[in-house]
Amino acid sequence: MKNSTLIAIKAVLDSDPPRTKTERETLLRTLGLDTGEVKAKEDDRIVSFGEAAQRLACTRRTLHNIVDRGGLNKVRFPGSTKARGFLASDIDALLTNGRAGSAA
Repeated sequence: MKNSTLIAIKAVLDSDPPRTKTERETLLRTLGLDTGEVKAKEDDRIVSFGEAAQRLACTRRTLHNIVDRGGLNKVRFPGSTKARGFLASDIDALLTNGRAGSAA
């Protein structure tokens, strides 16, 4: 599972009032998140289309073309069914190497 997914799951579990603290801890341990604190690295941050276009110094249309050609993968924002963005690490990889690729 990607770190951003695990962070979203942990946030949901932490905010789920019907679950007791013991139940939440058991679920986190089962998911391998038993350290208690999962923090996103800067590279795991999801950026919007607008921010990605700005960082790549291109238009949104050009960014859509890059996605259509397979040069960049869209990811969902946690908790959203439609909103999409990009991993900051993929944007950085595209800037550095000319191609995106997730490390996770």
